Amino acid sequence: MTKLAHTTIVMERTYNASAARVFAAWADVEARKRWSAPADGIRIEYEEADFREGGRDVSRCIEPGNADYVATVTYIDIRKDERIVFAEDVTHGGKRVSAALISMALTPQVSATHLALTLQIASFDEAGMEQGYQFGWNAALDNLAKEFAQ
Repeated sequence: MTKLAHTTIVMERTYNASAARVFAAWADVEARKRWSAPADGIRIEYEEADFREGGRDVSRCIEPGNADYVATVTYIDIRKDERIVFAEDVTHGGKRVSAALISMALTPQVSATHLALTLQIASFDEAGMEQGYQFGWNAALDNLAKEFAQ
């Protein structure tokens, strides 16, 4: 019998950047390549990048000595400078390991922007993807702060 685990993770950050600038860092695939890799030695490569409602991204998380994680994203709802909602299907070594609904919401503040990221994850067959999402997204959101410091 296959096993299925569900979890919801909420992460929040406040960035010293306008909502337009934070949104642009998500919309621009070149910017995403810079900030989304969770650690040194890991890189994200895009096979497809179509940032629009109904659009699809296919990316590979490449870590030496490990099979690639391949994420296929379908954008469900995009409101410029406000929110992005997408579904993500992840495979590892050719085997599906998770599916998630991910929502990113931006709230402008006086001289900053608050970002709230909600991940609703289904992890398949004891893949442990809950921990992977927690690690990867925390690192990516921290990296995003560095993007605005440049």
